[in-house]
Amino acid sequence: MYKIKKHVKSSWVSNDHPTKKEMPWGYELSWSCMKGLHGKTLVIQAGKRTSLKYHNLKTEILFLRSGIAKVEYGTELTISDPIGFPMKESEMHAGSSLKVQSGCPYRITAIDDCEFYEIGDNMSDRPIRIEDDYGRDVKK
Repeated sequence: MYKIKKHVKSSWVSNDHPTKKEMPWGYELSWSCMKGLHGKTLVIQAGKRTSLKYHNLKTEILFLRSGIAKVEYGTELTISDPIGFPMKESEMHAGSSLKVQSGCPYRITAIDDCEFYEIGDNMSDRPIRIEDDYGRDVKK
């Protein structure tokens, strides 16, 4: 009646504690997810901003839980042709989300203290920074 499966999907409770990493704009808490996904809570202080960056492989969704933020974002063609495919700007309020596909540049500026939830695929690659206010390495 029931066919035995080699790999059975399941649900579980994780008691892993999030890993906190201080950032120049605030901090991030990384928490475990399931295979193929990762989760983070990003806390960005009012008046600070992330680097302008993109990922070659990683795709992510950022949900603004609290605060107000300005976001700049572009397409995968923005880097090579910023005149033909310029960056856009939007204001985000609690409940808004930013969807970022691999190869697309973006930057978040916190107008108020902000808390974002980030869910991304585990296509782990380092961000390619285009501009950074904090002296970190940028693409030349």
